[in-house]
Amino acid sequence: MLIGFSVENYRNFKDKVTLNFENVHDYEYNKQCIKNGLLSKAIIYGANASGKSNFGFALFDIVGLLTDKNTHYCQNDEQTFVNADSDSDVATFEYVFKNKKDTITYLYKKKSPKIITYEELVINKKSIFSYDFEKRNFIQIDLKEIHAENANFNYFENNFAVLRYIANNTSQPDNSHVKFIMNFVSHMLWFRTLQENGYIGLISGSENVNQWISNNNLDKEFQKFLLDLANIEINLDIVDLQQPIKQKFLVEKHKKGVFAFDQVASSGCKALELLFYWTKRFKDVSFLFMDEFDAFYHFDLARNVVKYISEFDNLQAIMTTHNPYLASNELLRPDCYFILENCKLTSFADSTERELREGHNLEKMLKNGEFNG
Repeated sequence: MLIGFSVENYRNFKDKVTLNFENVHDYEYNKQCIKNGLLSKAIIYGANASGKSNFGFALFDIVGLLTDKNTHYCQNDEQTFVNADSDSDVATFEYVFKNKKDTITYLYKKKSPKIITYEELVINKKSIFSYDFEKRNFIQIDLKEIHAENANFNYFENNFAVLRYIANNTSQPDNSHVKFIMNFVSHMLWFRTLQENGYIGLISGSENVNQWISNNNLDKEFQKFLLDLANIEINLDIVDLQQPIKQKFLVEKHKKGVFAFDQVASSGCKALELLFYWTKRFKDVSFLFMDEFDAFYHFDLARNVVKYISEFDNLQAIMTTHNPYLASNELLRPDCYFILENCKLTSFADSTERELREGHNLEKMLKNGEFNG
């Protein structure tokens, strides 16, 4: 699991922004939001342009660094990568992982989306390696801890992460920390409902969601998903068309005809279709980031989605929103709600001197500015 993440000098974050998943309070309710002593589910609030999306892009920068999984075009924009008001010319990313009883810290610095300048790995406060890419020099190195003492760096490319090179060029046991990090990162997933199937991580390539449902004969399962989650009653079916090419289509069935689902579905139904598509892969997800997840949802549906996501015990999840109706102790708890403001991420629990209890109306407090700095 992820213990913490920090980013500095990236896009609109001139100062260091940190999310600490260890900052768990002693609430005795909604314990499904906590796993292994870490925050497992969280919601981030923030005004427009506060950096909610940028925080997600930053957190998922590691996907592009260590894997060939899909990335987002905003992550690859050289002009906006480093904060424009800073004197520093590098952005710094720090990830702290928990692998059973061990704590792994992985830090790197980049001048641009593709140019890494520094990288280091620390396990249980012991430095394993640090590498200065500009000087082409290992500053500290103890690769026995990660089963890489025999790694051959003669063919190491200087724009390639050391950790990725080790993972690809050494024999790692199944319980190695290198395999743990690479497996965790390769199973991270970011997506939003504001664009058609834009995503980061987990898989590569793209596919039409309607076509995917049709090809896998999931029309009735998707129909039940809409009914159970959103109380939407529609009759879905799959039709085979022979012209102009042979293919299957997802359709809505009515008394006097059928309509192509993607032509008549509302924005909310299309957002739910995308959610359905990804939920079929949630069993393989390590860390989920759903940006503006409820942009097209009725507020009751948004609550249902939060409850639904909370049931997935295998993954850590962050959702961003503007919807104060979701601030409720019936869904999560004060240490799982965060405000992003002035480059600071602070939980509701740490944003007020008041001792928050289960009976407090978090929505009302949020609207009244209780948690603003």
